[in-house]
Amino acid sequence: MRGGVVVSDRRLWLGEPCPTCGVLPGRRCQSGRYRVKPARWLCDARGWRYRPCPTCKAPSGESCHTPTGRQAAHPHAARLHGRRELHADDVWQELERWGAAVALVRFSGGGGRTGTVGAVTLESDEGRELARWGEGEGELPEALAAPLWGRYALFAGHPRISGLLMWDARSREVAVAGKRGGKDYGEVLIPRPLSRVTLTPPGDVSRDVSPPALAVGPGPSGGQDHGWRSATSRRRIASRRTARSGLVHRLMSGRGSSNGSIHSSSGGQSPGPGPTLQRSYSFR
Repeated sequence: MRGGVVVSDRRLWLGEPCPTCGVLPGRRCQSGRYRVKPARWLCDARGWRYRPCPTCKAPSGESCHTPTGRQAAHPHAARLHGRRELHADDVWQELERWGAAVALVRFSGGGGRTGTVGAVTLESDEGRELARWGEGEGELPEALAAPLWGRYALFAGHPRISGLLMWDARSREVAVAGKRGGKDYGEVLIPRPLSRVTLTPPGDVSRDVSPPALAVGPGPSGGQDHGWRSATSRRRIASRRTARSGLVHRLMSGRGSSNGSIHSSSGGQSPGPGPTLQRSYSFR
């Protein structure tokens, strides 16, 4: 709690089992139909202990209780919903409100140590710093660091990792780049949304109820694609191929020094939408 305002420290959520997906403390939340796919974001219900209960009025940090004053066996349903935490869509809106092009989160962890977050900054297209926070200084910086805890949890079992997490407001993509076990490392945590493709069948199809034929062209393997793939499948293949060539490439390109810094030139080619990094970021 800072200045009377409760801040959602999602790292503390990992000390609790998740009521939604049932994972044990310290583990990543799971998603999907059978809860076997690692989630990109921690479940809201996992942070129930760190928000007040609207039903029994239990304060933050305490368990729910029954009308007779006894401790409840389970937290009340109203407490499981995060009504004040920012999610990914809320973060994009906040970045637009600030006029920020990128948000940068410095972090480190692993190698037997719990993850820690350093400075969280917002920058404009021109590289001007709009805001800077430390750990636990607001809901927005905590939400900006949330993908780290969703991906690495408490960093248990990981080698030493240090680097930058970057939110690109223009491409709506979140990526991390830095050093993992002493080697260069980059990964897209939240990929950019797929663009919508509209297929216009040729000729008059007012009486034709059959699906439109896809145009013959080069397939993903370089050969001819005779329409056996659906448009959605081809977009997914293209998205996976270009995932690392966009934001991660801009984060990791031009790294020529031995101190783990990123040096991106303003005159270089920057694939994909988004601002070009013109500054040096140290991973140490």
